[in-house]
Amino acid sequence: MEVKSAKILVTRELSGEQIKFAEGLGLQVTIEPAINIEFRDDWFALETILKNLEKPVFAFTSRNGVEAFSRFKSAGTKFPDDIRVYAVGKKTAEALISFGLNPIVAKQQDGVGLAKKITDDFLSERDLKNATVLHFCGDKRRDEFRQFLEQSEIKVRDMVVYKTILKPMNLPDFQPDAILFYSPSAVQAYRESGGFVTKNPSELFAIGSTTAEELSIESGKHVHISPEPDTETFLKFVKGILDEA
Repeated sequence: MEVKSAKILVTRELSGEQIKFAEGLGLQVTIEPAINIEFRDDWFALETILKNLEKPVFAFTSRNGVEAFSRFKSAGTKFPDDIRVYAVGKKTAEALISFGLNPIVAKQQDGVGLAKKITDDFLSERDLKNATVLHFCGDKRRDEFRQFLEQSEIKVRDMVVYKTILKPMNLPDFQPDAILFYSPSAVQAYRESGGFVTKNPSELFAIGSTTAEELSIESGKHVHISPEPDTETFLKFVKGILDEA
């Protein structure tokens, strides 16, 4: 049986294995990264914050936060052996496990879902009463995670460990069947590169709900949301939607 082919534009880098996976599904991939990530290299302020906290709890809402944490750790920073760690999704958790951590993952795999899980745990576990959540995040972080915790009277501090830099994008001269977005910042970069100037018949896809919200506002169109924040799942989801079109 012949596999139906479709052209997709992906707004971030994919690994060689991910590209092969997409091609096996019949997806012709064009990659045009929307953002660059610049990691912090001065950790003194973060080390000071960590030393002055009675009970720190780590929270990660992106794999970039995990990468920054690995650099923080490589700088010689010491962490409590029993540190409580939360991760927004399975892939973020897998990255943390590789550093010997045992992250807790919420069923709802987005920032609000993670904040709800943390809130439930803080309310039910007495030893977390004086804990402070340290959110390893970027400079263009969304506010929902921190706001949800603050409204629940949970102490939280944003640990800005990387910068997100929007790139001028070279948009293709053909019309892709689908465009895939991995972050609200990617949506902003696409907009600033002229991506929403003309009516676009491409199907729009987002890795998660926060990206979908931004994409829907900018495009005025329906946005398909991946069932899980995982690239292979995302690609299979895209293929399924395009086959139905």
